[in-house]
Amino acid sequence: MTFRPPAPRPLLAQWFRAADVVTVPSYNESFGLVAVEAQACGAPVVAAAVGGLPTAVSDGVSGLLVDGHDPLEWARVLGGLLADRSRRDAMAAAAVLHAGRFSWEATVDRTLEAYAEAVDRHRNLLRAPLGAGGGSLLVPVGSALAGQGGRLAVAP
Repeated sequence: MTFRPPAPRPLLAQWFRAADVVTVPSYNESFGLVAVEAQACGAPVVAAAVGGLPTAVSDGVSGLLVDGHDPLEWARVLGGLLADRSRRDAMAAAAVLHAGRFSWEATVDRTLEAYAEAVDRHRNLLRAPLGAGGGSLLVPVGSALAGQGGRLAVAP
């Protein structure tokens, strides 16, 4: 294993394309951008099942997720994948497709869909008669109306 200083994106892409497997043994990961970038370059990823990595890596499809950080378990998973070229090749092809789910275009489309759904729900709530949802509504009473504490009454 060789540790390298930060590298420019084109060089990282070359390294990812040359790798048989990329490992992401993080203890904490908010999203897993390295895993997605590696998959976009056609490298299967073996990653810790933490944070956003279970979203970034499709377990058994674009790579493998490992529970915990036991070196023997990591060695078993990596050794098994490195010994099975046809499985690696299938995961490499699937990795490119999986990474495509995180493209800017796909992300914008999902964001617009989420906003449209939120607007529709809001409009439906505005059109619904009070209490039509079957739930309760908290109504400010007295000084709560002026933002000075007070109490809330439950309206059916």
